[in-house]
Amino acid sequence: MKLNDQTIISIVAGICLIGLVVVLKNVLFISPEIISRDVIVYIIIYVGLVTSLSAKNKTKKLFKYDTPLFWSILIVLITLAIITVYAL
Repeated sequence: MKLNDQTIISIVAGICLIGLVVVLKNVLFISPEIISRDVIVYIIIYVGLVTSLSAKNKTKKLFKYDTPLFWSILIVLITLAIITVYAL
């Protein structure tokens, strides 16, 4: 069974969101009140990225690197950027 592009990116976004919460809570020791407040913004960011993939024309790529790998790397980099902001 082959997964479509949106499913792959949704799985990556879900894993990154769970990983983000785990790192913020257990590694950086951010208070649960701050995490629960801010995680809504992060969910909106991830949903925006996933829906932007489904909004594009399925027959034509937006640009040369428009692949699930590109979007997955972008989501991972955004997650790392969020962690870096909390770490500083």
